[in-house]
Amino acid sequence: MAHSVSPVLHSSRPTFTGRVAGLAMTSVIRFTRAIKHRAEVRQLADFDDHMLKDIGLTRGDVDGALDGSIFDNPSVLLVRSFEHRRKSERVAEALRSGRPQVPCVAVSRRV
Repeated sequence: MAHSVSPVLHSSRPTFTGRVAGLAMTSVIRFTRAIKHRAEVRQLADFDDHMLKDIGLTRGDVDGALDGSIFDNPSVLLVRSFEHRRKSERVAEALRSGRPQVPCVAVSRRV
């Protein structure tokens, strides 16, 4: 005798509870990652100014990153600070050399 099993229908859309659980899990992961990175940035605070300069950072960058909220990832703040300073240095260098600085523009192709 053959038994037929009715397929269980699964919605492709997550339930409200599933969405809440997903958001909670994402928040926990981000918070955990921020805590881990905060500990790593604290290690950078132990470096002397010459060591920080060798990796492209200043004491102010490290202190500023650690002054943020405990929920903020200080690594992101360090990268932003580094990129901002690097951009400022390029502009200053272009002004000193007398060469015009041409910004890069992304060109989109239409197919």
